[in-house]
Amino acid sequence: MSTTPESQKTLRALRIDFGVILAIIFCSIPIILHWHVRPMISAIFFYVLPTVYLFLRGGRKPIRRIIYGAALIGIGFGFIFDIILSANRAWIELPSQLVFPYYIFGFWPIDEPIWFFLWALFIIVFYEHFFDRETRGRISKRFRYIAFPVTIALFAIMAAFMNQQSSFHIPYAYFFLAFPSIIPVIYVMEERPELALKFLKTAVFFFMLYLVYEITAVKLGQWYFPGEYVGWVELGNLRFPFEELFFWMTLSSFTVLSLYEGFVDDGR
Repeated sequence: MSTTPESQKTLRALRIDFGVILAIIFCSIPIILHWHVRPMISAIFFYVLPTVYLFLRGGRKPIRRIIYGAALIGIGFGFIFDIILSANRAWIELPSQLVFPYYIFGFWPIDEPIWFFLWALFIIVFYEHFFDRETRGRISKRFRYIAFPVTIALFAIMAAFMNQQSSFHIPYAYFFLAFPSIIPVIYVMEERPELALKFLKTAVFFFMLYLVYEITAVKLGQWYFPGEYVGWVELGNLRFPFEELFFWMTLSSFTVLSLYEGFVDDGR
């Protein structure tokens, strides 16, 4: 198939953008390791700087839809997931590693909800810039049907933790709470199989990024894992749960994009 000069120009611009994103990430690694930065500062290097670059680079983006998606996934689903897993000690950040050394409910570091929003935002901005490339920003009518119950669930869980935290102990919490994240992926892949290649390309990039993030974080002692897990991954003298490899590094970008396409993007 022949390509127009305009499409060739766009492709070259996207290659440049991808190269810049890789450069930002790999140039950040020695800075993070040398200065022993905290996890939230690592997130600025790995998430915020690339997000800002992509917002400034290229054509208009559906900013309203992107923010709605990041709020639904990073704040709605992300906070619910993070509160319960933090209560079950699926991962721990020491006070010395926090930018904002304050714990909500006495156990939930305020750095983490900020991290979850930035995490979802970068995935969506990356996907929109490189693969979706829409500018209209229409919100799906399905958004209201998911946003309302997620909001109610979030407030209900927060209210419950204000009263009694011990009732939320779940054996192998990371595995059992993350396992349902497979459902939206299966659903969207069956309903809209044309998205599979876009999702896969996005997931390959984020797998690389999350593996780098995990290695630097574990090496620096930014977080550790005192909970119950189905298995462990060992890379030299570094060790982290299988759940991190499967649910965060491999699956999470698929899940974010499936929720985004399923409930936020209008599909046009």
